[in-house]
Amino acid sequence: MVKIRLKWNNRQKKCLKWAILALLFLNCADSIAQSKVDTTVVDTLKPIKVEEVRVEGKTKITKIKEQAFSVNVIDAKQLYNSSVDLNQALNRSTGVRVREDGGMGSNFSFSLNGFSGKQVKFFLDGLPTDNFGSSLTLNNLPATMAERVEIYKGVLPVSLGADALGGAVNIVTRANSNYLDVSYGYGSFNTHKAGINGAFTDRKTGFTVRTNAFYNYSDNNYKVNVRPLDWETLQDGPEQEVERFHDSYRSIGAQIDVGVSGKSYADHLLFGAILSGNNKDIQTGVTMEQVFGARTSRSNSVIPTIKYKKSDLFLEGLDFTMYGAYNITNNHFVDTARLRFNWLQQTIPSSSAESSRSQLKNRDKEALASANLAYSLNDNQAFSLNYVLTDFQRKSSDVENPDNVTFLMPQGLRKQNLGIAWQTTYTRFTSTLFSKLYNLNAKSFEDVSTNNVPQYEQTELNRTHVGYGAAAAYFIMPNLQTKASYEHTYRLPEATELLGDGLYVRRNSNLKPEKSDNINLGVLYTVLSGGVHRLNLEGNFILRNAKDYIRQDQQQVQPVDRQYINVGDVRTTGGEAEIRYSWNNRLFASVNATFQDIIDRTEFLISENLTGTTRSPNLNYGFRLPNMPYLFGNVNLGTKIPTAGSDRDAISLNYSLGYVEKYYFTPNQIGSNNQDIIPRQISHDVFADYSLNNGKYVIAIECKNLTNSRLYDNYLLQKPGRSFFVKLRYFITQ
Repeated sequence: MVKIRLKWNNRQKKCLKWAILALLFLNCADSIAQSKVDTTVVDTLKPIKVEEVRVEGKTKITKIKEQAFSVNVIDAKQLYNSSVDLNQALNRSTGVRVREDGGMGSNFSFSLNGFSGKQVKFFLDGLPTDNFGSSLTLNNLPATMAERVEIYKGVLPVSLGADALGGAVNIVTRANSNYLDVSYGYGSFNTHKAGINGAFTDRKTGFTVRTNAFYNYSDNNYKVNVRPLDWETLQDGPEQEVERFHDSYRSIGAQIDVGVSGKSYADHLLFGAILSGNNKDIQTGVTMEQVFGARTSRSNSVIPTIKYKKSDLFLEGLDFTMYGAYNITNNHFVDTARLRFNWLQQTIPSSSAESSRSQLKNRDKEALASANLAYSLNDNQAFSLNYVLTDFQRKSSDVENPDNVTFLMPQGLRKQNLGIAWQTTYTRFTSTLFSKLYNLNAKSFEDVSTNNVPQYEQTELNRTHVGYGAAAAYFIMPNLQTKASYEHTYRLPEATELLGDGLYVRRNSNLKPEKSDNINLGVLYTVLSGGVHRLNLEGNFILRNAKDYIRQDQQQVQPVDRQYINVGDVRTTGGEAEIRYSWNNRLFASVNATFQDIIDRTEFLISENLTGTTRSPNLNYGFRLPNMPYLFGNVNLGTKIPTAGSDRDAISLNYSLGYVEKYYFTPNQIGSNNQDIIPRQISHDVFADYSLNNGKYVIAIECKNLTNSRLYDNYLLQKPGRSFFVKLRYFITQ
């Protein structure tokens, strides 16, 4: 709820009193003139004492959370003064686990209720960002560019138009008409983060300019605990603490939109472009046992865009939204040093390169179009129609291997998603019925070489599937809402999964679309909403039954090599809960926890290719999927303290605790005394900021991993230890 209290001085009270008396007098006079009532009625009027006027309404975030879908919403405004990127902010939400391979710019896996990687879709203002390049990812985008982040779990609204299996994240950028937000921060490991966000709108002409830009850099030279390889004995030495030495990362990006807003023909019509790029040193393979000293990658993207929105198009209640983009991304991988490194930076000669000699260039082009039409038939009934098209094409080349025949073969995929929904809304009840059509056409090739004779054959994959579902929510009491949703959905393979990336991921042209039946049951309970105390409880039960589940397979004997494969049948059951409390807008606290039991239900592993079909028993049948955390949670505490002598300045103090229970990153039931364990982890972060002149000037300081704990994610890849960060921010608005 939003409560606006207007305090009146004596003069204002007197004016308001006489204004009310005048209105009552005029109303009575009108009644007298029409019905000839006795004029003495006027004498009965008595003054009314007005102490305050209270206007109550639901915030945008509250309205989103009260949808029938299972959805979390992060208010990004609460993060503007901190150094966290959107990845770190999401990692504190229920059901979400972001697993990073290291420091800034490292590869990461986003997990939502047991689904991870491409099974979860990402949007920027409703525009899919699947192939926007490695510099436009959540660990690069600053929180200051977003107004809020919506996390849909299991079941998606048709308006997002995605073939997601387990949910989606929609980043909604700031909608301020006129503002400027500039920030710069510096921290441990020579880390720099800068951002500028702004908008200008001419109220007379409607001319609009919006821009977001960021710059990130870090040496990532934090300490890690490793056992360096001895080149003489080729054995691992004793464990010691060393500094990462080849892990720097730099990214830069800008988004600009120019057009008009508030016109009769358009709520907004914006033409824009997104420009981004990054340079990344590659320090390790998939595990810490393999270390590189010269391998690098870089990427750049140019994405022209168009955005159009019009409410009441042609007739009242008909709303139309359209997005278009053309993505041009170049990825360049370099591995040419004829050396091999260990963690002590000692080298020995190599015959070709650190892994395999390459200067691979992937030139990716993708056309993207999204359109959404919504019509409100009346106050209770509405319909919506959504269409999304993505057409991806790749061209590859490598000066180290210019005659590679595979570079001449097609590498592309086209996806089309069509969705239709019917929504019913009443005071206490809302429901949605929907259906979705998924179509995939992919062209690739497969290695069918035998007897060491290279041979490749072209492949083509055509799939069409129909999904459907429903969602409903009901207020049992004004402060108690229940939710239920179900979806039978499909997720079509992405370019990296089918075509590989040329660096870590091998292609798998036989990858099948995955499908899942998702069920969510939830409850929202507002225990306290009035006065100085606010207390909210939220709980959700999840059930996911996925077929042809796609996950990343890692070969232990080849620590650089990965491939996406279909597991077959995976069932996930679990629950999540969160408690949020605030006192007088001065003290804030929240606790959340997530449990997810992800069981492999595939009895036999079946592999199909052009040479035939193989079938073998699945040794992980009936056990949890490896390398997936199953129990984790967060605690967040904060307070805002006005400074003495000024109600325009304030100090904020915040504390965050993250917890992850230990889990195995290889099948724990195979063999005896499996030591492939990521141990239980507890991390502590503290943050403080000093805000002056109602937030116009801010200075903030932050300490992450306060106790310098050893933190890990995928395959025991060690993350940074204790680090500090200082940030300065300047903000003005009209």
